[in-house]
Amino acid sequence: MLDSPAVLPPPNEPVSATLHYGGVDQPPQALRDLLLERVRAAPAGSEITWATYYFRDPELADALIAAKARGVRVRLVLEGNPRRASVNRPAIEHLKAGLGDGLRLHRSWLPGQHLHAKIYTFSGGPEPAAFIGSYNPSGGLDDPKLLKDIGDQDRGENLLVDFRDPEAVDALRAQARRIWEGRAFFRFGKRANKAKRIGDDIAFYFYPRLRPDVVERRIARLGPGDEVRAAVSHMDKGPVAARLMAAAQRGARVELVVHDTRRRVPRDVVAELRRSGVEVMRFCDPEGLPMHAKFVIVDHEDRRTAWFGSLNYNFGSRMMNQEILARSAEPQLVSAFDARFQRLADEAAGRTCAADPGRVASTAGSSVATQP
Repeated sequence: MLDSPAVLPPPNEPVSATLHYGGVDQPPQALRDLLLERVRAAPAGSEITWATYYFRDPELADALIAAKARGVRVRLVLEGNPRRASVNRPAIEHLKAGLGDGLRLHRSWLPGQHLHAKIYTFSGGPEPAAFIGSYNPSGGLDDPKLLKDIGDQDRGENLLVDFRDPEAVDALRAQARRIWEGRAFFRFGKRANKAKRIGDDIAFYFYPRLRPDVVERRIARLGPGDEVRAAVSHMDKGPVAARLMAAAQRGARVELVVHDTRRRVPRDVVAELRRSGVEVMRFCDPEGLPMHAKFVIVDHEDRRTAWFGSLNYNFGSRMMNQEILARSAEPQLVSAFDARFQRLADEAAGRTCAADPGRVASTAGSSVATQP
C-alpha cells in the first residue's frame, strides 16, 4: 500500500536505478514496450499510478483498461490543455469509457501552467517499480502534420530511469497520486519544497517549487578543471543559460547537445552560449526525429552527478509546470548518462542543421562555431 512504511536499503548501499533510452539505435517503441510489459504484468490488487503530458498510444490504453478489469487500481492523470490539444483527445475518450474516475485531467487555474511531469509507477508485478524521464506515450499518430509538430516520441531520443528501491517507488507514486488528486497548493509549503532524499545518492525535486534553481546552484560553483555535459531539448535565455555561460568564462568546459528546432532552443540563445565559450551542437536527424532527452552531468571536485527527468530549462518548466527532476551520484547510472551523451555528441558533430548555419560540422566529436 502507498501509505505503508518503505523498507530502507542498508546504509551506503546504492539505490537501484537503470537508464532506458529510445532513439534511432534502439527498436521503435522501445520505451512504450517497457511500460506495456509492466502494465500487462501488474497483478490484481496492485496499483498503477501515472502522470504524463501527452498520451495517445491505443495499445497502452487498452492494456490499462484490461488491467483495471482484472482488479488493478489504475490512476492516470493527463494534461487537459496541452500545447496541441488534439493529441490527447482520442485517448481521453477511450480511457474515460474504460477507466471511469480513474482517469483525471489536469486543468490549472494558472494560465500557462501544465502537467509536464512523466511519472509511471507500479506497486507490484514482479516487484514495485517507478519510471521517470522525458518519454510521452504519444504513439498511434495518424496525422503527419501533428507528428511533425510534437515529434515521434517512439523513435526519437528519449529516456526513462527505472527505480526499484521501495522508498524511491513510494516517493514517486505519492507524487503522482498528489497530482492525480489535484492538490494544487501543496507545492507552495516549505516542507513540500525540501528535496526527497533516497539513500546517499538519489534525490527528487518536485516542481513548481519555491527555489527552482536546483541545477543552477551547482553550475555556479564550477571553474577550471570542472565539466558540464548536457542533452537539452528546451532552453531559453534564462538563469540556466546564464550560469552555463558564466561557468565557461570561469574556465569550466561546457558541452551541450540541443534540439535542432529554433522554437525549443532559439538561435540567439545558441549564439550567446557559443560566444561565452560553450560548445553547442544541434542534434538534427535526417527524418526529423526529435532529441527530447533532458539530462545534465557535472564533474566537480572529483564528484560526478547527473540531473534528469521531465524538466526543461526554460521559464515555463522552472516556474510554472508540474515537473520532476532527479539527482543521482550513483556511479553506474552517471556513467550510463555519460555514454549516452557521447553517442548524441558524436552523431550531432557530424551534421550541420538547417537551423544552425553558424556551425561547421566536425567528425572529431566537437564543433567549431562561427557566429550566426
